[in-house]
Amino acid sequence: MEFGNYIKEQRNNLGFTQAEIAKELHVTRQTISNWEQGKSYPDLDTLVKISDIYKVSIDFLLKGDKNLKKDLDQGKAYNAFSIFRGLFFIMYGLFFLLTNYLVDYNSPTVNFCIFSFAIIFGVAILYGEHVKPFFLGMSKQAYRQKGTNFFNQKFSLTGKIVLGLLLTIIAIMVIIRNDDLNNYLESLLFILIGLMAIFQKYMVKK
Repeated sequence: MEFGNYIKEQRNNLGFTQAEIAKELHVTRQTISNWEQGKSYPDLDTLVKISDIYKVSIDFLLKGDKNLKKDLDQGKAYNAFSIFRGLFFIMYGLFFLLTNYLVDYNSPTVNFCIFSFAIIFGVAILYGEHVKPFFLGMSKQAYRQKGTNFFNQKFSLTGKIVLGLLLTIIAIMVIIRNDDLNNYLESLLFILIGLMAIFQKYMVKK
């Protein structure tokens, strides 16, 4: 039996409402509804909790729906991709922090090189977002439905706080226009973006 149909049937057999299950799993009721309709699947940690609440083995759930295992594999790939991207951002931020001590920013040549490098970096990130579904083994339609695209995500309270901090840093950089301060803020900006990528599961609502 497909995962969605099974957990709906089992929930009804146990006498739980979607809201009660959502509270136990710390997700929204809409998330439970999406699982039961087959629109999405839980991650592995949540699947373990589901097996306890619904009194069924994980092995049974995985064997009952081949798409569930595929989704979990894609989730692992996405997490690995996010960690790699996060570390890349952090190293980039530390690179800028280091250059504050080693590079003469008054040199037009140095400024041109750094500006060019920043543009190339931005293009690489945007292109990486474009080709990410391919590396995850997903179609672009499935990728959008999964909600892993940054622009489709709903941020958690933690995510909103960090995003607000990022926007505040950007605003300070635009308003103050102090080269020394902006160099440090730019480094902090990239490090925070990297941390958001690494801990992305805490940044968005399930």
